[in-house]
Amino acid sequence: MKKGFTLAEVLITLGIIGVVAALTLPSLIANYQKKQTVVKLKRFYTIMNQAIRLSEIDNGPAEDWIYPVLNDDYTSMRVFYDRYFANYIVSTKVKSCRLPETTVDWVCIYYFDGTAALMRNSNGIDILFYPNAKYINQNFSFNGRHRFAFNFNKANTGVSKIQQYQIEPYTHQWDGTRAGLIFHSGYGCRKGAYTIGNFCAKLIQYDGWEIKDDYPW
Repeated sequence: MKKGFTLAEVLITLGIIGVVAALTLPSLIANYQKKQTVVKLKRFYTIMNQAIRLSEIDNGPAEDWIYPVLNDDYTSMRVFYDRYFANYIVSTKVKSCRLPETTVDWVCIYYFDGTAALMRNSNGIDILFYPNAKYINQNFSFNGRHRFAFNFNKANTGVSKIQQYQIEPYTHQWDGTRAGLIFHSGYGCRKGAYTIGNFCAKLIQYDGWEIKDDYPW
């Protein structure tokens, strides 16, 4: 007499597998997305600062570069980018683009790995990095998952009071503590209260380029 599973037993087993998959897959997917985001953030940070160092060989120290004078002026920002960055960064295209929540034209740089960066002059150069370029046209009330804030040549207030002549995560008004990166009223990396999450890239860097369990993913 041959033994085998009954149809009921097979269906029960499949049901259990389905329940387990439903419980574990979201966590696995989220962990994968977090790791990929960190990899792209760190690579962007490295590539951009390498570009600055290479540009300094040809164009002199970054502190002596000719920076845009007018804020939010696309033309002068594009001239600056073309002069000091374009020859040292591999990109698929560079063009003007505008975020849904602003009326400002940014210099938008698209990279081969599907990421993108937006640059504008605002008393120093603000940079938004997108791990996935498809999110550029979406409106966000919170930065920290689909876009991250960096800056360059910006005299921050708070713990960073000197001009930054390399690209660093946004730290305007940061008090130097991890708690300050989370709970700052305007830029803290958290959801809920009034915040745009500009400190999220810095929080990831502060934690050793890792997204910790308390990160607001």
